[in-house]
Amino acid sequence: MDALPGSRRRGFTLVELLVVIAIVGLLVGMLLPAVQSARESAREVQCRNNVRQIALATLLFQDAQGCFPPARIVPSPGGPVVPSGSHPSSTWLIRIGPFLELPTLAWDETRPFSDQSDAVRMQVVPGYLCPTRRGPELAITPSSTTPTTRAPCGCLIPGRAISGGAASDYAGNHGDLSPTATGAATDFYWGGNGTGILITSDPLPGTARWRDRVRSADVVDGLSQTILLGEAHVPHGRLSRPPENGPAYDASDFFNSTRVGGTGVPIAAGPSDAVAGMGLFAFGSWHPGGCPMAFADGRVDRVALETDSDVLGRLCNRHDGRSP
Repeated sequence: MDALPGSRRRGFTLVELLVVIAIVGLLVGMLLPAVQSARESAREVQCRNNVRQIALATLLFQDAQGCFPPARIVPSPGGPVVPSGSHPSSTWLIRIGPFLELPTLAWDETRPFSDQSDAVRMQVVPGYLCPTRRGPELAITPSSTTPTTRAPCGCLIPGRAISGGAASDYAGNHGDLSPTATGAATDFYWGGNGTGILITSDPLPGTARWRDRVRSADVVDGLSQTILLGEAHVPHGRLSRPPENGPAYDASDFFNSTRVGGTGVPIAAGPSDAVAGMGLFAFGSWHPGGCPMAFADGRVDRVALETDSDVLGRLCNRHDGRSP
């Protein structure tokens, strides 16, 4: 149909088009932070749910076994003699697997981590990962060799060859540094020395059991006042890279599956915090403002990143007789 006499078609001018684009860009710029904040809130909710499920599985283990799972079973210097090569094996994250209804892993407790099959060592558990940090495709720590280092607390961390395996973003509470951290057999990371709830234990020779058992009654400061587990500090760029984020099922190093807190080891202020050289031992989160943690009564809370280190130490020590 022909246009009416005297009429003409008119489109957008370039100026009008640029104005529309500018308005759309402004609206997107205003909405994007809100969308990103909503997504992060959803990821933090999922992270806290992961912590809750891991805590529940750990408490179910405690109900079934009469004690909390050992963080790892490792012969202490001067401790009981065990068959050569039989330890260390798995961490507590393997032991609670049946209570998380995970697929059965053919884990052999008589063999060290490096002798387990690739399928077992590298089985990623999505519930062991913080969704803000990564998905399962980024949770395999490759085989590598780490250098020998000494932490500011005095702990010597020998370099060693590491077999690859699945990583985790959550760690058990091994306690604080109060026993010692000087390279002696009394250091906190040897059997029975940890002041937390998920601690290193000596093996009972000839069995798959362990000597140093932490029971609910041993948490004399109160289950609701003692941390059970939380998010582990892993710096930017070190996900699935040892030693900061080594194989979570490998019991060779306590920091693969546990952390400590207190004087000298505060909660990391963020993923870029070096924690004065103690980041390898610290709890920490990539969520702004708080670190999801579960307490020994099953309660999950968001512990502030700026929590005083002395208060954190009281929350990590199960029997120091001091209230936070």
